[in-house]
Amino acid sequence: MVYYIGVTVLVVMLGLLVKENSIYSPTGSVRQQHLNRTAAVGIFCILTFLSGTRIAVGNDFWVYRDNFKLIAQERVVSSEFGFNLIVKTVQWFAGFDNYMPIFFVFSFLTIFFFVKALKDESEWFAASLFLLLANGFYFSSLNTVRYYLAFAVALYSLKLVWNDKHLAFILLILATATIHKTVLIVIPFYYLAKINWKKIHIPLFMMGSAALVLLRDFVRELVFFVYPYYKDSYLDDYDISYINILKALAVLVFCLINYKQAIKDKPLNRFYFNLNIGALIVFSCLWYLPETTRIGYYLSASNIFLLPSVIKCIGNRKQRIFWTVVIGVAYLVFFIFYLRTLYATNIRILPYRNWFFA
Repeated sequence: MVYYIGVTVLVVMLGLLVKENSIYSPTGSVRQQHLNRTAAVGIFCILTFLSGTRIAVGNDFWVYRDNFKLIAQERVVSSEFGFNLIVKTVQWFAGFDNYMPIFFVFSFLTIFFFVKALKDESEWFAASLFLLLANGFYFSSLNTVRYYLAFAVALYSLKLVWNDKHLAFILLILATATIHKTVLIVIPFYYLAKINWKKIHIPLFMMGSAALVLLRDFVRELVFFVYPYYKDSYLDDYDISYINILKALAVLVFCLINYKQAIKDKPLNRFYFNLNIGALIVFSCLWYLPETTRIGYYLSASNIFLLPSVIKCIGNRKQRIFWTVVIGVAYLVFFIFYLRTLYATNIRILPYRNWFFA
């Protein structure tokens, strides 16, 4: 745990070197732009090293290794063909059962999209980086390899949707779906979030949310028609994620408090705000479906951009400091409790082991 906390402190300190005006404006000095790139590369290298050189970390680690063998033998596996193709390509270069380079490649790709998304989309790089780590998004990627690569790509793709690069967005998501097909859900959700919803639509959202709960048997049958292997599996456990509901609700309240100065006339923040509402609906109304948390994460992840941006929009300096401290402490407490769960036998991201120092 101390190692993870140390890495978090180190990369956030590097993140403080990044000045956002140089990311978004060509008027930034050449020296600052160079410092931005150097800090971002340093963060990328540290996080990739931690993730890419792990061994026996995560309850899925040896499961993936066994699947790598089956893929090499042309056996049937549950993973998508894009993932299998990457595995076979690395095996062609590195050898049949040399599984460590495969984990490194997926770590490299995942962290690249994480850092690229932060650098391109955040108005406060260090704060967004802290939220990425404190939410557990990065550390959970040490376990669920396929999903978190898709998650990182989805985070990066937010800018494509916002900048109306529709073809690039669709093609990127379709390509990523060959690694983890749940990412397809972001296509309708991201475009729905981009709509400038009005107050008159609130009853519509309320009725839709109620329908998702009341018609849960129908929704379950519809989902299991597409994914029949999820029905009655160990994932079909009706687990309600109270902590994710609470987090999404807290973000909603914070944004409503500062709605006039940070959301109303800020279309990009409103886009992120709508995604958080979508996450709240998913977490609270679709709890009866397997993998609901993963779907919700695709939406709530935008909060790592939303919260720093809202804070920066607060005009009163004392209030800005107050909310920075409150949100920082809240996520720090969550991070500590999150780290304590990583020892669980069904997670096993702790204790950390690294083949480089073995």
